[in-house]
Amino acid sequence: MVKFNTACSAWTAAMLWLALAAGASAQTCGQDYTIQEGDSLAKIATKVYGKSSQWTIIFYANQDRVGAGQSLLVPGLAVRIPCLEGGASKLPDVATTEAAPASQPAVPPALSSEVKRIQFLTATDFSPFTDSALPNGGMVTDLVNTAMGQFKKETNATFDYNISWVNDWAAHLNPLLVTRAFDMGFPWYKPDCASFEDLDTNAKFRCQKFFFSSPIFEEQVLVWVRKDSPIKLDNENELVGKKLCRQAGVWTFDLDEKGRNWVKGNKVTLLRPPGTEDCFKLLADGSVDAVPINELTGRTNIIRLDLADKLRVIEKPLSFLTLHVVIAKTHPQARAMLYYLNTALDKLRASGSYDQIVERHLQQFWDSQVVPVAKATSDKTPPKAADDTTTTSTAKK
Repeated sequence: MVKFNTACSAWTAAMLWLALAAGASAQTCGQDYTIQEGDSLAKIATKVYGKSSQWTIIFYANQDRVGAGQSLLVPGLAVRIPCLEGGASKLPDVATTEAAPASQPAVPPALSSEVKRIQFLTATDFSPFTDSALPNGGMVTDLVNTAMGQFKKETNATFDYNISWVNDWAAHLNPLLVTRAFDMGFPWYKPDCASFEDLDTNAKFRCQKFFFSSPIFEEQVLVWVRKDSPIKLDNENELVGKKLCRQAGVWTFDLDEKGRNWVKGNKVTLLRPPGTEDCFKLLADGSVDAVPINELTGRTNIIRLDLADKLRVIEKPLSFLTLHVVIAKTHPQARAMLYYLNTALDKLRASGSYDQIVERHLQQFWDSQVVPVAKATSDKTPPKAADDTTTTSTAKK
């Protein structure tokens, strides 16, 4: 597994060389500015807002134009210069303005006059990332809660947030987020939006309709099969023609990437039961041939369902995916909310608390993977079914 210990590093490198039009006249915020070689987003932010650290405001105000950021370094591109709290900050000419200082004293976060509260949305059954039964709601829930709690404190409680649990992943993106019943949802994997034409309909919808936060965690997707299965994944074509299983409402775009087209091309049969546990039960009873899923969630279910003696994992990654918080592009305060979240996560990383939270949850996860020595049981007392416990737990949450 790879953890993200630096914030938006790839973006930052690109931002530092973003250029202004050399001959452009002075402008005010709320207008477009044409890019040319010669200056950086940090300098633009200093001229408009007085703080170089607010280059991210300009970046997120233009995600619909520049995508993930790789195409941002394009002379001639017009970018929006958003206003903060209705201000009309002037953008002076480059030649007459001194460069921003290398470091600046800590200042309270910039606040939008429109954003007073963020309603976050998540659900259970995505261990160890989010599950109401896990300590602090799971790794990503803990990160978001800690980061936004610190952000709230820095604003002297003029800003607030809430995390809600709706245990129907299929309803999160549409309708709950696109209709703004909730503001931001987590955690969601990001498709390769740069290869838009190669994506399936659901992945295209995700790229078209949502902005993504900076990456929170990267994980590998592995394939589980029965112990007696001949599948070794020496060649990915071994899965062509097979029955695969993945929970309803979650991603499938990785099954089509790298030219696989397993789902789009109807090369596999994909079953979509309500829960991840259902997939592993179907695999154990022979109803499907394989379960491709993110590693940590897969290993959690193997232990929870006591299937280690029936199933095995192929230790060859099918893909690597990054987890994000998402918000609908049509949300009027989408860019401001993304700025709040990413700023809060950046500060959590800088303080070292980010790594501590991730490591704590990973330790708890790997500790849970130790299979206890089987206890002697009476023949008259059969073991309790794992799905009974899980169903009760989910119902309570």
